Amino acid sequence: MSVNKTLIIAHRGTHRDRGDENTLIAFQRAIAAGVDGLEVDVQLYGNRLILKHDQDGVVPADVATFGDFLALVATSQYQGLLLIELKGRVGAEQLYRELQAKQLPNAVMLQSFQELPLRKWRRLDANVPIGYLRHVPNMVSWRLWRDGIIQQVNLDYRYWYLAWLRPFGVKTYWWTPNTRGWTTLLRMLSVRGIITDIATKIL
Repeated sequence: MSVNKTLIIAHRGTHRDRGDENTLIAFQRAIAAGVDGLEVDVQLYGNRLILKHDQDGVVPADVATFGDFLALVATSQYQGLLLIELKGRVGAEQLYRELQAKQLPNAVMLQSFQELPLRKWRRLDANVPIGYLRHVPNMVSWRLWRDGIIQQVNLDYRYWYLAWLRPFGVKTYWWTPNTRGWTTLLRMLSVRGIITDIATKIL
């Protein structure tokens, strides 16, 4: 894989509607299509890390666990990037421990909208890539960058003009540009990664 290539990352897998996003079936489809990376949403519920986006306290009986996701990656011999988002402020250490125990060869990035998990991951591992999810950068972004907590800022595609951060050494990943026009623009700007629902259509 070229180091200059814009990575195409399947946002919660390849899904036909919100009903099967972030499920093992959605990730199986994305793997079969050959996407560059998988973005997965994980949250702690009770003592389990589960695959779920909404933090509404509702958990389907058949919900997959983070361990199930890692097992799928291992058994399928998928080699792409794993972009793992923790929802909420709890579960960072458990997520890291489960990931390390699996000893996958994949490149990994841990990400969150919350500052606390980012700092906890950095205390656990001086080298793991960490990204801060934001619509636009703020003072917390700059503080995390200055403190060596994050290497990436993962931004809302509607603020594409902030791609000028790249010459300063800030890698940018852009989430949910879901039309060919937006993904083409971001590719022309040579951003590091595009996290999209239409990944399999733009490979």
